[in-house]
Amino acid sequence: MNHQGLILWLTGLSGAGKTTIASSVAQELRSRGFRVELLDGGVVRTHLSQGLGFSKKDRDTNVRRIGFVANLLSRNGVVALA
Repeated sequence: MNHQGLILWLTGLSGAGKTTIASSVAQELRSRGFRVELLDGGVVRTHLSQGLGFSKKDRDTNVRRIGFVANLLSRNGVVALA
């Protein structure tokens, strides 16, 4: 089944439940036939943004990188949960 991609970006404080919510949404969308990728901030920071700290500049760089990947996924029909 072909679907149009989209980006759902969850924001909030650390420990607020963003990953828990995103995981539940991902599971539901997959059960409905959508292609889904979960771009968890901590996992992305470990693999894509390794070496970045938590200064304003580094956080902005991390967000730009996640946004770039999410855009690539969405334009190829994947639901990107960030």
